[in-house]
Amino acid sequence: MEILPLYQRTIARVKRYISTAKNYLPTIVSMGNLACGFGAIVFIINNELAYAAWLVIAAMVFDGLDGQVARLTKTNVAWGAHLDTLADLITFGLVPAFLIGRLGVYNAPIAVWFVCFFYTLCATIRLAKFEFESINNSGKKRSKYFTGLPSTLAGGTVASLILLDAYLKTTLNYQSVATCLPSVIFVLGILMLSKVPYIRIVDLVGSKRDRISLLITSVLFFTLLVFFILYPSIMLALGFCVYIIIGNQGVFRKKAIHI
Repeated sequence: MEILPLYQRTIARVKRYISTAKNYLPTIVSMGNLACGFGAIVFIINNELAYAAWLVIAAMVFDGLDGQVARLTKTNVAWGAHLDTLADLITFGLVPAFLIGRLGVYNAPIAVWFVCFFYTLCATIRLAKFEFESINNSGKKRSKYFTGLPSTLAGGTVASLILLDAYLKTTLNYQSVATCLPSVIFVLGILMLSKVPYIRIVDLVGSKRDRISLLITSVLFFTLLVFFILYPSIMLALGFCVYIIIGNQGVFRKKAIHI
């Protein structure tokens, strides 16, 4: 007679554990972002910059998934957003700066490290402002645009250019990309704090389209996918650069930069 109540208690306990684990799923995904950032730092210490750059790209996947998982499961942890911000700071604020600094370009390392710190400072300010605004505007409808370049995409741009630099050095012995990177991260730092609105790629992909537009988008996507499989380093850098140049809305109408 005691077996049935014991079975029911066990089932109820398992359900509670599953419910608790479900609440922490978005946070676990954010931890994947943090793990990629930590691994990238380890690779940078060992001068394996290409592997570190790939981990930054992988971290972008985790960073994009945590919000989607939270919306799908309709769960969230109170401190999960803070963890996500801290993970972004490490992976997309610190790691790209150290990637550039570790390249050792030019004969003025102090100046290069100063630019790297400027990038990290801009990423930190942006993430702090974003978290503050997210808390204060939690009940409002989410905008279709980012105000300024997201730190995730800025870090991904740096990582993609590191991969492009490694590819060109290996195949063509071409080394001009590395010399441009300190200037690139300086511009990226300014864009992160700018008022330039950038479109949300997720919203763009998920928007309703007619059949012809959907067909064209599908063909374009699979074509780019094939090129990405064949030339991942080139296509990543090209994709990020195209987004920064044409992914904004009103860049020629709004030129005000604020810090």
